[in-house]
Amino acid sequence: MNRRKSLGLLGAGSLILAESAFPRGIPVKRCTSQDYNFNKAFSERWEGLRLHTFEVYKAMPDTQFNFQPTPEIMSFAKLFSHIGVSMDYYTEILDGTPHEEEIKSIEKKAILTYLQERFDRFENALSKLNPMDLYSLKHKLNTRDGELYSSDYDILMLAYNHTVHHKGQATTYLRLKNIVPPQYRY
Repeated sequence: MNRRKSLGLLGAGSLILAESAFPRGIPVKRCTSQDYNFNKAFSERWEGLRLHTFEVYKAMPDTQFNFQPTPEIMSFAKLFSHIGVSMDYYTEILDGTPHEEEIKSIEKKAILTYLQERFDRFENALSKLNPMDLYSLKHKLNTRDGELYSSDYDILMLAYNHTVHHKGQATTYLRLKNIVPPQYRY
């Protein structure tokens, strides 16, 4: 099977899984906790993301932890501290508790602890979200495009997408160091 066809099948499989997990037939306005338990589905997928993120993190040897493919982009260490501080900002939006400053250390164990604490804090906020209020536009955000109102759902999707994006970058960093990345988790 050629690479293009394989990638196409992978993409189609992802769409099928996403469609079964997040059906389109239920309009956002009519979702209820009885009809559709988004919080539970999201938490299950977030757990897979968390596990794989830490597997990718741990795959980079300590001696290569500050690897930076080019001077313009973040080092491997900075990539993960950035994931952590971003999760802290998302948590602040969701539950109102102030974020902590991004860790300055570039030591692998220190960033690991920081990242674990940021995941825990985000998951604590997630566990307290009201599924009946998931789609209310209650968070006022100032973006480069102006003022924007977002829901808890929007913030969760932003957190998931952002984490996946940077985990994917980290996987590329591993490949550049001839390290086979951990197998993908769902």
